[in-house]
Amino acid sequence: MSRVQKQDVSAFEELFRRYEQRVFAFFWRLCAHRSEAEDGTQETFLRLWKARERYEPTGKFSTYVFQIAKNHFLHERAKQGRRMNSPQPFASEASSHGADGRMLTRERDLAVHEAVARLPESLRLVYVLTEQEGMSYKQAGEVLDCPVGTVSSRKVEAVRRLRESLQPLRDELLGDGEE
Repeated sequence: MSRVQKQDVSAFEELFRRYEQRVFAFFWRLCAHRSEAEDGTQETFLRLWKARERYEPTGKFSTYVFQIAKNHFLHERAKQGRRMNSPQPFASEASSHGADGRMLTRERDLAVHEAVARLPESLRLVYVLTEQEGMSYKQAGEVLDCPVGTVSSRKVEAVRRLRESLQPLRDELLGDGEE
């Protein structure tokens, strides 16, 4: 990033190459529409380039990139004044199994994605960052500008709500024990 601060385009391209897929996945999990995820990814890297001179290496670079992505996501949500759009099915994962397996995988993935989409933003952001992006609670706290304890309690609440929301599907797929 120090090279990017000096307007080194090749260094910026390298950062883009390294982080594009992770930032896209972050937006995809939050937005559920490919076009929104692509736009969010582009906007994140555009903002990174524009803010290059103000960058201060105080923590992990990935945390900095996800802070930019999170801020863009929240800004767009506030601007639009709406909740998340309906999730799109995960077509790519459904192709690796037989017909029944594809249908079950697709149904499961869609149900999980919809359940995550219904979480309040504060819980959804914590869940996506810690569970799906693999960040530590400390890193997620840095991205979200909140204490580790808050991240932890939000994660517990997100998981509780997801379990509750997905229980009917689990019962249907695994049997609820009642005949």
